[in-house]
Amino acid sequence: DPSGSVAPNGGEESGAPDGSAQGAPSDEQSYSSSDFTSAPLVTEEQAGAMFMETRNMERDAFFKARIAHGIDDDKVFDLSKKVDAKLEVEKAQQEGGASGLLGCMKMFPDEEGVAKRALKALLPLCKDEVVRRDLGHLGIVEVISSTIKTYPKNEGIVHFAIRVLGNLAFGNDDNRARIGQLVLIDVLRAMQAYPQNVEMQQHAMITLTNCAHENDANKRLIANRGGFNVILDAMEAHLGAEKLQRQACWATLTVAGEESSARRAASDGAVGAILAAMVNFGENSDIQLFGLWALINISLGSDALAKFVADNGAPEIAQKAVMMFPGGEEIGSKAEELLKIIGKYVNREG
Repeated sequence: DPSGSVAPNGGEESGAPDGSAQGAPSDEQSYSSSDFTSAPLVTEEQAGAMFMETRNMERDAFFKARIAHGIDDDKVFDLSKKVDAKLEVEKAQQEGGASGLLGCMKMFPDEEGVAKRALKALLPLCKDEVVRRDLGHLGIVEVISSTIKTYPKNEGIVHFAIRVLGNLAFGNDDNRARIGQLVLIDVLRAMQAYPQNVEMQQHAMITLTNCAHENDANKRLIANRGGFNVILDAMEAHLGAEKLQRQACWATLTVAGEESSARRAASDGAVGAILAAMVNFGENSDIQLFGLWALINISLGSDALAKFVADNGAPEIAQKAVMMFPGGEEIGSKAEELLKIIGKYVNREG
């Protein structure tokens, strides 16, 4: 089922939540060497969380001690000096892996360089199913939501954030639900803010596809908040971008896989855009397959929609797709399914 089954392109249970080290010793406790040698091993993610918590504790203690001694750090330090983002992110990744990178973003929420480098580093790591699950439990969606809202004009940060969200949503119901609740609308806003960035548009469509897969709430959210209009605007602005047209067909078929969303797709003009993509890229088997599938989902919205699809040239284009790919079983199957749905309206008036 291609609906939402986009493989992560570049782009989650164990580990201490929110970067806190579980079971950290208090000042009143004392330990012998045997306490440590018998301690259970921790996972890499737990170690990363413990590392970031320790750094935070040391940093807080340092500045509290200076304040207690009456030291004015505003005069001692150049507080306007930027942190070394490259150093901080590399160190966090080396010592804490993916959770270390997340902790680094939490530690430096006001550093653009940290946000961009950490998101870029997280991108390939989020291809791993376990990492996606663990990061979800550690609050990565909340952090990315805050980051996009903090830096909406930083094109690089927004682009990397969208790509990471797309990977986080792949194959993870909890993540895609959380993304829908917190940040999916920001993805649509980013598409509107950067209409000429072809790669961002394409990656955003992957994110929409993965978030809408098997999640009707997200389908309705995308459709009702202008998602189809955003997708169609990108298709019109980049008519020759074959990969974008392919992903737009995929996103449309996925979001339209819910009755009210199918009606919205038709009213927003998705049928014409899908048919145009199929004509313009007649030799692209994916566009033919996803286009047919999108037309099926729209036609299933109501009898009126099925007639609308039939009246706009879908039967002829479906037949051309079959002729172009005579050995394509999936294309043949989808074309047959579409024609069964809209067949009673073919060559009929009224």
